[in-house]
Amino acid sequence: MANTNVEMVRGDTLAFAVQVEFDEDVQELDTAYFSCKKNYDDYVYIFQKSLSDGIEIVSSDENSVIYRVRVAPIDTKTIEPGEYFYDMQIGINQDVYTVLRGVLKVENDVTN
Repeated sequence: MANTNVEMVRGDTLAFAVQVEFDEDVQELDTAYFSCKKNYDDYVYIFQKSLSDGIEIVSSDENSVIYRVRVAPIDTKTIEPGEYFYDMQIGINQDVYTVLRGVLKVENDVTN
């Protein structure tokens, strides 16, 4: 698992790739979630992306699949600038892995 802090401007697009490597035959993920909350114990997400709703396959080869995670401008347009907690969990063959986690720093926008 990688602990990675990310910065973005409120109301902008955030997009990045995640590569999932396999020891054997390549498989598609059963689930994938990129979730963001103000506090760890909040019940409500600031936003959450999932397969076919912000997370999609970009490419694959014999040992890996690359997924793109896209946070749309509408997901952060109205939130307060500040620090939020996020993680990305993937599920495959009834196993769940947290592959990313950290702090998402949302900075104030000037143009909007």
